[in-house]
Amino acid sequence: MARDTYPIHIRFNDLDSYGIVNNAVYITYFEEGRKLWFQDRVGAKWDWQRHGVLLARHEIDYLLPLTLSDEAEIELGIGKVGKKSFEVSYVVRKLSGDSRVECTRGKSVLVCYDYQNRKTMEVPEEWRSLFEGAIKE
Repeated sequence: MARDTYPIHIRFNDLDSYGIVNNAVYITYFEEGRKLWFQDRVGAKWDWQRHGVLLARHEIDYLLPLTLSDEAEIELGIGKVGKKSFEVSYVVRKLSGDSRVECTRGKSVLVCYDYQNRKTMEVPEEWRSLFEGAIKE
């Protein structure tokens, strides 16, 4: 099972009045992870106007807080793939020496969308083959 991991850069602006990363900021971490995943897997020359995505759903479990001084990473994988939609799963971990502590788990459902014609579309075949290497068991 191939999964991709990217660093998270915690900014001062991400913190709430308690000094921990605000719950809403994790959605931005998920989005940044997806952006990097698509850049790595699909490439920069993809026509997002013809073969784009819409966000349909988020699910988040907050397990442990992150602070400004924490080093963190996000791991992405693909869950269920339907006719027009697919799931992306996330695990956010705090790095502590050689160990990685799970802080947040999440999932998004994305619907494939043709922005030029303003309608949903089937998951592109090119993506299906990419997803096979990133399926989360």
